[in-house]
Amino acid sequence: MPVGHAQWNLSSKKISECEYDLIFTVSLDKGWHTFSVNKIKDVDLEVFPTQIIFKPNSNYSLVGNLSETKPTPEYDPTIKKTVLLHYNKVVFTQRIKLNSSSKVKISGKYEYQICKDACEQPPYETFDFDLQGTSACK
Repeated sequence: MPVGHAQWNLSSKKISECEYDLIFTVSLDKGWHTFSVNKIKDVDLEVFPTQIIFKPNSNYSLVGNLSETKPTPEYDPTIKKTVLLHYNKVVFTQRIKLNSSSKVKISGKYEYQICKDACEQPPYETFDFDLQGTSACK
């Protein structure tokens, strides 16, 4: 993983026999921020919301939407809009349900932008989670 101003740590937490929370914890260097997953209307070219994109696979399904720790609303004078930011640390969580009794690989990528005095868009990173299904998950 490239060294940057944001360090991603991935983990999973078993919720039930067939459900897991996939947890993406991002630690940001002091003074740096990233954007919420929520899109802000009419700022497509200036603000890149954080995206976690899951590769479709019939062996699992997403349960609900991606959640995040509460972002900080902040007025951005450059674009004259209030944006939703994360400083220091943010946790994104996606609940998934396994649809298989065998081992399931959940893959995808995350894209984001980090800013301090100027913004950078690091290259996207891919991820994999290997989770074990049970006979109850079929």
